[in-house]
Amino acid sequence: MGKIVQIAELSVYGEEDEVLLDDLSFTVDRGEIAQLPNLSDLQYETLFHVLTGDLSPDSGQVVLGDRNIVRLSRKNRKKMLRDEVSFLPRNFVLPENKTISESLEFKLKITNAQPDIRERLNEVLELTDLKSKAEQLPRETSAVNQVKTALAISIATKPELLVCHKPFPGLNSTGIEEVIDLLTRINAQQNLSALLLTDGIKDNFNGVNVIETNLDSRVVN
Repeated sequence: MGKIVQIAELSVYGEEDEVLLDDLSFTVDRGEIAQLPNLSDLQYETLFHVLTGDLSPDSGQVVLGDRNIVRLSRKNRKKMLRDEVSFLPRNFVLPENKTISESLEFKLKITNAQPDIRERLNEVLELTDLKSKAEQLPRETSAVNQVKTALAISIATKPELLVCHKPFPGLNSTGIEEVIDLLTRINAQQNLSALLLTDGIKDNFNGVNVIETNLDSRVVN
C-alpha cells in the first residue's frame, strides 16, 4: 500500500524562536482517510502552510507521494503539489456569481486536467449528491451543500491526496456525519487519500483513522 504522507521530526519556529511545531512526526497510508486531532489553531494553520509549500520548515522532512517537498525548489514544489495534491483551506471562498455546475466547469477548464470536461463534471455532481443543486448558486444552498461544493471543486481533477484544514465550518454533528460519509464514498470510488487537520470530529467514524497525539505535539501513528 505504501505511504502518501510522511512527516518526520518537523519543526517550525516563529518570531523570537516561538515554537509553532516541535518534532512532529506521522504518516498516512495511501487510500486512507486520516484525522489529525489535538493541535492548536495556530499549529493546524502552520502545518497546512507547510504542506501547501507556502512555508518552509526549520527542520524535518515532508514527503507527499514519493517526493520530499522540502528539497524541491519553490517553483517545482508548487508544480508537484498542483498536479498531485488538492488543498481545501479553512476559509475556502465559493464563487458568488457562478452556479455549482459553472464553478466545477471553471475549475476543470483552468486546470486542463480532464480531457472530457462534461463527463467529469457529471461524475463529480453525481458523486457528491449535488446534481439536483447544479444550477443553484452555492450560497443559496444549505451549509452542508456548501461544504460538499467545496469538496467537489477540490476533487474535480482527481488528486491523489486531499488535505483539508478545518473542513466543517458551521456544521452540526449531523452535517459533519454527512460530509464524512461523502468522503468515505469518494475514497472508495476514487481511492482518494485524505488528511483532515481538525478537532471537529467528536465521534469515531468507520473509515477514518485517528492519529493520536501526545502533549508535546509530537505525533505518533
